[in-house]
Amino acid sequence: MIATRKIGSTFADLLLYAATLLFLFVSCKKNRETAVESTAKLSLDVKVKDGELLLDVTKKMDEYIFNFEKGSVNIPLADISKIEPELARWRTNLTFSDGTKLVVPTKGTTLDYIVEKIKLNPSGYNPLAAMVDVWLPTYGRVKVTVHGKNGSAGTITHLCHDNIPRQRVPVLGLYADHDNLVDLTFTDMEGNERGSTRIHIRTQALSLPDFPKWKLLKAQVDKMEPGVNLVHYPGRSEADVSLPYIIDQEGELRWLLLLKSSPELQRLSYSIGLKRTKSGTFIAGDQSQQRVVEIDMFGNLKREWDLAKSGFGFHHEITEATNGNFLITVTKTAARLVNGEPRINDFIIELNPQTGSLVNEWDLAAQLDTTRYVKPDGITPPAFSQTPNNWAHNNSIAEIGNDLLATLRYQGIVRFSHSGQPQWMISPHKFWGASYRSLLLKPITEDGMVVTDPAVVNGDAATVGFDWPWGPHTPVALAEDRILVFDNGYNRNWVPNFGSAVKNYSRVVEYRIDAAKKTVQQLWSYGKERGEGAFSQALSGVQYLTQTGNILFFPGMGVKTSTGTGGRVIEIDPKTKEVLFELEITTGSGTAFHRVTRIPLYPANL
Repeated sequence: MIATRKIGSTFADLLLYAATLLFLFVSCKKNRETAVESTAKLSLDVKVKDGELLLDVTKKMDEYIFNFEKGSVNIPLADISKIEPELARWRTNLTFSDGTKLVVPTKGTTLDYIVEKIKLNPSGYNPLAAMVDVWLPTYGRVKVTVHGKNGSAGTITHLCHDNIPRQRVPVLGLYADHDNLVDLTFTDMEGNERGSTRIHIRTQALSLPDFPKWKLLKAQVDKMEPGVNLVHYPGRSEADVSLPYIIDQEGELRWLLLLKSSPELQRLSYSIGLKRTKSGTFIAGDQSQQRVVEIDMFGNLKREWDLAKSGFGFHHEITEATNGNFLITVTKTAARLVNGEPRINDFIIELNPQTGSLVNEWDLAAQLDTTRYVKPDGITPPAFSQTPNNWAHNNSIAEIGNDLLATLRYQGIVRFSHSGQPQWMISPHKFWGASYRSLLLKPITEDGMVVTDPAVVNGDAATVGFDWPWGPHTPVALAEDRILVFDNGYNRNWVPNFGSAVKNYSRVVEYRIDAAKKTVQQLWSYGKERGEGAFSQALSGVQYLTQTGNILFFPGMGVKTSTGTGGRVIEIDPKTKEVLFELEITTGSGTAFHRVTRIPLYPANL
């Protein structure tokens, strides 16, 4: 019994052992096949997740070769049971031997199917803009091309920033009353083109009462700074709503914001206009509600900051500083003269836009002489006359090196440190008290001659190659020792502009400052030769155009035009003083704009 039981046990063990070997053999084979198939699927899936397109599939004796944009993947024939291309939908459907599936984005035929929805004027404030919803075959970007209606010169192209499959694509620069042809080009992450589709966006005619009229006088596009002209039109009067618009290099309207339709911005009175931020939005100061606002290209209000809550009223300028904070020219509600009367337009603040907190406050009355003013002459209207209350009329603020640069209608140009210490002043020497004379720069002409004539030094006269800036705007720091500025010519040489038979002019002028020697040399200027045709005693400005080195010179109020009064936008080559672009704008009020800015239509991050 014992022997029989032992033999039976051994036989059973052998059967169990054999079954185990068979199971292990089958399992290992299956696991090995699954591992191979998983590796195949994983290799392809990596390409899919990287956003690459499959270009084609070739078949060899024992494998498939999947050719992608950036390399190939080899897969054994046995690992794939089915390949189903759908080129009309830019995809290939794969079924693996284990029954799993994978959709591989593939270079296809037409891309018309990617457009899901077209919304003209999505905000309700920009009738020359649209938003297009697209669903791309895979990760990638969209290049927008709005074709010019008069040829390639009016064509606007932008490679959008988003790179996800489902996107909302902004379309800017549409023509009014036109069947706009727009190409949407699907690209890879680097902007290499994959395919394109064309859409039509039909816009309506615009009915805008009292809207400016303009005439393009000259455009040498091959010599000009690229971009479009953002015109900061304040409306029919200073009390009316702002109405910014964009004119292209052909003199065509390509963008505008009808802010009267906006419940949040319908009373926006922005003074100098919209400033593009590093993040691609616009900021503006609002005099009507004493605030700063941030809006996008469609006119949607993104953020706002209440200045009144901090005791300030917006005056003229807002600038985004290098550190991202806002520099703002303001009136401090509590500021008073020695006699108790209010002071206006003589404070500058630095605001942190992230926290809304006040970082710095500069009182120009603590730096300069509030008693330096010219008594009313009986000719200049009160709106333009200096008063003890409005002794400075600070209208611009910029940065120069580690310091600040301010223009004051009645005092000139001052550079001061962040601690509030003035460094130098460009101003006629007349009327300055003895304690301020050490800050005044001595004039030097364009040919290097030191000016000693008291009449020129004091501003009673000009000389060949030098004049002081009168009522200046928009200082631009080109370097630590060089600035551009718009010299309005406000009461030039102390002669009231409103006197009979007064001949005056505005100009752009570049100065070089030698801080150690306390001198200011005029390097060049343009505008005197244009006379009344480019004279604006207020508003206006200049812009240094970084790509070409050209200068945009734009007198904006009361300028004589061929059909009335308004302003001019003039691009010049400073080396030759050749006019490369000129646009005249006429308005019923005589005020064409506060500023004009040459910019790319699309911000880089949109």
